[in-house]
Amino acid sequence: MAKISHIAKDMKIKKIGALFKKHNSTTWAINLSLENEDGLISSDYTNFSNAKLLRKNSHINPTQEYTKGYHLRFKITSTQDWMSSTYNSDLTKGKFLEHYFLFDAVRVDQFGQLMSETIKVRLPQFELARSLFFYTPYLARSAVLENSLSIDFDIVSNPDHYLINILPACSYPTSHFNDAGIRRILSWILLDSDIRQSFESISQFCTQYGYDFDQYRIWNFCFNPPQLDGVIFDTYGYYKAETSEFFVNEISGFQKISSHISKEVEFYSDKFIESKSGGKTESSSGTKNNGKEPTIKDDEEGNNDDVQIIDVVPTSFEFLEAIETRKASKKSRHRNYGTKDQDLPSTNESSGVSTNEPVSEGSVPSAEFNGAEDETEDLHLYLDRFSAFQQMIDLFCKENPVKNFSFQLHKLPNIQGHSKHVKTDGNPRCVAEVIFQLNNQNIIILEVDTSDNKKPLSSRVLSLKDLNQWNQIDRAKVLELIVTQCLRWPKGIFKNICYKNSTLNHPRMNSKNQEISESELKNWSIRLLNTLT
Repeated sequence: MAKISHIAKDMKIKKIGALFKKHNSTTWAINLSLENEDGLISSDYTNFSNAKLLRKNSHINPTQEYTKGYHLRFKITSTQDWMSSTYNSDLTKGKFLEHYFLFDAVRVDQFGQLMSETIKVRLPQFELARSLFFYTPYLARSAVLENSLSIDFDIVSNPDHYLINILPACSYPTSHFNDAGIRRILSWILLDSDIRQSFESISQFCTQYGYDFDQYRIWNFCFNPPQLDGVIFDTYGYYKAETSEFFVNEISGFQKISSHISKEVEFYSDKFIESKSGGKTESSSGTKNNGKEPTIKDDEEGNNDDVQIIDVVPTSFEFLEAIETRKASKKSRHRNYGTKDQDLPSTNESSGVSTNEPVSEGSVPSAEFNGAEDETEDLHLYLDRFSAFQQMIDLFCKENPVKNFSFQLHKLPNIQGHSKHVKTDGNPRCVAEVIFQLNNQNIIILEVDTSDNKKPLSSRVLSLKDLNQWNQIDRAKVLELIVTQCLRWPKGIFKNICYKNSTLNHPRMNSKNQEISESELKNWSIRLLNTLT
């Protein structure tokens, strides 16, 4: 976890208060009421760009694990009937005024099933915005700036897809576009009109309700929530059983989100550079912190040429409809084959970082959070990459007495120091796995999507010794080795887990229409049978 330099260790956040900035500054900070291990209360602040780190009853700069409170999941109908304290004129402006949403919700069990209990929920407005939007310092900074998204992203609606041009001045971390899940969540914010209006209401309310005091501009955070029809909230907080009231401290995830985006989304930036070898898609930034605990220095400027990605407690998102996204690049360069396949190496050993707007003359590395995790079921989006392989397998099964057949897709794992789990379009690289029994043998066929690579990997046919061990241990190890060995088959492990293993070369494809003829498919199926006899 990241640390904040000027705040002591193990300080518990009791209240999250007003935002403030000096009139001659563009940097907003936010007041915090903190409690130390002895129960003493003090006031402090941190830059608003650190909003993702701020959860009530959590600890800043922790030296140990702390409990999160009562875990409760609930489902809402929508936010239209929520009561808001924003418009309550009786509330006195103050350093620690926190606006809330008040509403009824239905409790949900761990399997997503509705329970009979209706609960009264008190949800801090800041916490809802933090978990929905502020998964990176860029979005926290942008939220309080009017028209920030329009300034940084140009959206073109084509008949079959949206094209989102990332404009040169945009400081959204380039490395985040390598993550299909993060692209999906950003697409949702940019393209869903209801979500975007909610995000933009933050800056509008900042202008409308902020006030001047002495040399400062002060604002008690508030915004209009999106409708979130039928969404399930995964939360932690305090539950008062006798009155069925729940006080939310943290939203850890959202499920059953409807995105209302029906077309594919393509992101383009001049900063995206594609390797001509089809091997690795590079970006200008994105060094991971390798488990270190960098210290955020609020009074320092970050350098835009040195960006560190910091792991923080992520908010999970699960969409009902998987938004298909991709990166587009018009640039290419020859890859240096002498360079190890790694994420961009860090040469800066400094533990101090900044979440302020990055500048060229920044004194410390910039920090970006990896604060959102997409858990949407989306493997169906990548099935068409294996259409020819599926046709061949279907033909083989029709002509041979196979039993216990199954077909699955797996995403290659994301392993620190390696990039082959992602294709050059920024989408996950998948492996098709076919399992069946033939002549009392447990057969596995693996097909890796290398459509972006000049040297495609042949299919691998395995006659397994132990199917249970494959399902529990060996499959995961093989997928990991495919990544670490740069899209090569890990032959050593196959010798240990198989009676027999062999390659199955792909059939010839018509280069004009990118199709495989029926005769080639038939020949492919025959060659598969020959490898098994």
